[in-house]
Amino acid sequence: MNSAWNILGVEPTDDLTVIKKAYSAKLKIHHPEDDPEGYQRLREAFETVKKERKRIARNFQTSEESVYKETVTVPIEEPAPFISSHFPFPEWHETEADPQASIDLFMEKVEKLYQDFPSRINREKWLELLNDDALWDLEQRDYLSERLLTFLQLNPYLPDYIWKLLEDTFQWIDLLREDPYLLGEEETEAFLRRLNDNTGLYPSLSYQALLHIENIPYDLYLMNREKALDELLENRLEEAEAYLKTALSIFQDDPHLQTIAGMIFERIGRFEEAAAALKKACTLQPENTKNRTLLAKLLHKAGKLEEAEQVFLKFLSDHPYDPDAISLLGRIYLETEEWQKAREQFRHLESIQGKDAETVVYLAKINDFLLRNSFKRKPLTKKEIKKDVRPDTFSQKLTAFLGCHLKWKMIFALSFLMVSHNRLLALGEEWQSNPVWVVIVALFSIFKYTDLSFYFEYTLTPLFWTMIWTITVITLLKEWNRVRKTFL
Repeated sequence: MNSAWNILGVEPTDDLTVIKKAYSAKLKIHHPEDDPEGYQRLREAFETVKKERKRIARNFQTSEESVYKETVTVPIEEPAPFISSHFPFPEWHETEADPQASIDLFMEKVEKLYQDFPSRINREKWLELLNDDALWDLEQRDYLSERLLTFLQLNPYLPDYIWKLLEDTFQWIDLLREDPYLLGEEETEAFLRRLNDNTGLYPSLSYQALLHIENIPYDLYLMNREKALDELLENRLEEAEAYLKTALSIFQDDPHLQTIAGMIFERIGRFEEAAAALKKACTLQPENTKNRTLLAKLLHKAGKLEEAEQVFLKFLSDHPYDPDAISLLGRIYLETEEWQKAREQFRHLESIQGKDAETVVYLAKINDFLLRNSFKRKPLTKKEIKKDVRPDTFSQKLTAFLGCHLKWKMIFALSFLMVSHNRLLALGEEWQSNPVWVVIVALFSIFKYTDLSFYFEYTLTPLFWTMIWTITVITLLKEWNRVRKTFL
């Protein structure tokens, strides 16, 4: 017993908090991945101390009960007379089982199940294991839960549905939040992150590709695949590529790994390798729509528009109502200046999800081009254009107009209009504060007055602001008329 305390590095105590803090501090020295033997000795010492503490607590409780019995006189009742049974069954005798032996036997089954990879990812096998009698003994359950938790900390590569099953059974998330020293602070944080990732709404990496593969180091492969994805998400591309290389050297026919490879190579800028990886992922898992979309986007980004078009057309033949694929195909046709095809795609997109901003803007751009170049091709009629985009209310029209056609010259025009309007209102106090009336009077005054001082004071100043006001109004009306023909 003294050796267990020595391993933990504390004096014997019944304070569980002190014991757990000492265990957590030693975990930083004997990390499971760096020093598995030292970790195993530390874990055994921790369990020994905890069991000894429980034993002392039970003995203390028993001694209190014995003192109570000595001080309190309890009347002795006569035993009930023995009644012979009429049923032909042998007498049943209760036997005391060794709890430690049953837990050790359970853990042997866990290790055996984990080592056999097809059994490891078989939900029925885990359900059968979790029906073990050891789990129904409440006194053993907590200790067994901690033993299994420690085992899975070192052997964590299980599918998400197995993690969900284990979490539903043992409630480890709540346990580790209440007792962060159970595995050590850093280890508890990492384990909770793994539990949350594998028991959340989104599916984690699949294990099915390895089901019929033999004689490979499964855990080494799964570790490198997982690390490659983690480093990719943190945008540490060199580390991600190093883990990816190790995983690919072990096994290559995993669609999830090929998808990760495609994303890593794309971030690095090696588009050829990225396209090759995503094409292989599509071949290995043709029903995965995400891979085909990633491949098409990559080809589009790399400027391979013809290949991207073919991928999208094949994808849309199976999924004709996917809005992302329709939008990207329409943009490809815009880049290749196939305006009629682009128009068909965005009209199709509009029929699926209505008049959103993207559809309205692209259709406006396409219709503007077709109207301005109608002499080169068959022109669109006004009725056809109105079918494409026609907001219902004036406020919607104005919003679309300002959002799609507000240019720098329009901003200046609006600014000058406001300034000249205010100046004309100020000059036109004697003419009923009407800017239109000021314009008429200013123009008429050119031919009326001959006195230069009067001319400069009452004619040129209003005339100057009248010209600014008139030019800005004409500019705005011309732009509105152009957009009205094209867009509204």
